[in-house]
Amino acid sequence: MSPTTRTRTITSLVQNESGTLNRLVSMFRRRGFSLNSLNAGDCERPGYSRVTFVIDADDGTLGQVLNQVERLIEVVEVEDITDETSVTRELVLVHLFGSDIELNRAGLECIAKGGKILTFEQGAATMELSGEPDEIEEFVANISPQLQRTVHRTGAIALHTNPWR
Repeated sequence: MSPTTRTRTITSLVQNESGTLNRLVSMFRRRGFSLNSLNAGDCERPGYSRVTFVIDADDGTLGQVLNQVERLIEVVEVEDITDETSVTRELVLVHLFGSDIELNRAGLECIAKGGKILTFEQGAATMELSGEPDEIEEFVANISPQLQRTVHRTGAIALHTNPWR
């Protein structure tokens, strides 16, 4: 990443129609923009979805991304909220397995810090944590390398916390 490149969080409101997400992702692919994460889901407006993109971009690339996304017909609004007052969260589910997992239960509970152990059976455990993306990175990094794992991350979702913006 160059010195002027930084991680940006972009949110958009889109019409929930067949092919909308495909057109968004295709636009990123065609323009050579790299997505760190993409998350889409229904929102408070029937027939619409909120989409959160996380990208690494300098100011010029960010301007291009915002312009290209805004030009898509299904997009109602798009905004870079990186420097806005906002909350960003991600969810991770981790399935761990290994012969010594029984010995690591206390260690897993310690690593979970605010997370949950969803299942704990002979030789396997499933854990869940939601938090800031950096917290998720730390959580995954702190899992014992002796345990085999499968990691599923949702990607970031973000929301303005100032309704008067």
